[in-house]
Formats: sequence, structure tokens, C-alpha cells
Amino acid sequence: MSTKGGYVEILTFTHFARVFKFSGQSNFGRKKEISHEIKVSVVMELV
Repeated sequence: MSTKGGYVEILTFTHFARVFKFSGQSNFGRKKEISHEIKVSVVMELV
């Protein structure tokens, strides 16, 4: 049995909802954007 840990991705899906995201690409701070989806990943840590 290996003693090296890692992650196993079990499930990936997109949840559709209206959310605000902040991107740091502006020179004067953060730019607020409206997004309509959230990427979700369900993972398990192997120890």
C-alpha cells in the first residue's frame, strides 16, 4: 500500500445561480461581475 496521499474527484457539476464574482484585474482594485454559474467539485482526500 502506498503512503502517498492525494485527492480523488468523485463528482463535478455546474450549479446555475446568480452570484457576484470579484476579479482582481483592474488597476484600481477589484471589478465586480455578475455570474450565472458556479462550478462544483466533490473530492475525497486519500490518506
